[in-house]
Amino acid sequence: MRPLHRALLAAACLLAAGCNDHSLSLDLQPNPLIIGLMDTQATVHAHVVAKGFGKVPISSVQFAAFSSSDSQIASQTEAVDQNMPASPFGFVVNRDFTIPINGALVALSGAKYVMVKVLDPQGGLLAEKRLDIVVHALKDLRLPNGLNPAAPSPTPSP
Repeated sequence: MRPLHRALLAAACLLAAGCNDHSLSLDLQPNPLIIGLMDTQATVHAHVVAKGFGKVPISSVQFAAFSSSDSQIASQTEAVDQNMPASPFGFVVNRDFTIPINGALVALSGAKYVMVKVLDPQGGLLAEKRLDIVVHALKDLRLPNGLNPAAPSPTPSP
């Protein structure tokens, strides 16, 4: 075999070996997620980018709630079983999820954040993101008219 052919063959083999290389990134918004005591659901926007070649096999997504002392309070895994296409420039998926969440239960349990992990079929970690949770007791509560802050009165100009 000629040296040029060997070099091309070696380059093709390296390129082929790299075809299974891919990465996945995950972003969740809003972060922190602010919920009220009376909330029973919240909407979270997920921005996922798959870079590389081929497809990224995703088997499940794990949600684990943690307290402020980093103790795990609860964990749940949801099966996904799908392949996400990857591209050298990044294949992007944007999706809003409405999740059930009980603001009072979150406040009572002391949950401060949720770790969201995307797992491959072997249980390997593809991507993870921490979603902080803040419970705001007065969020979306209607206050009596006497308690609403008054608009500032215009100041006379000299």
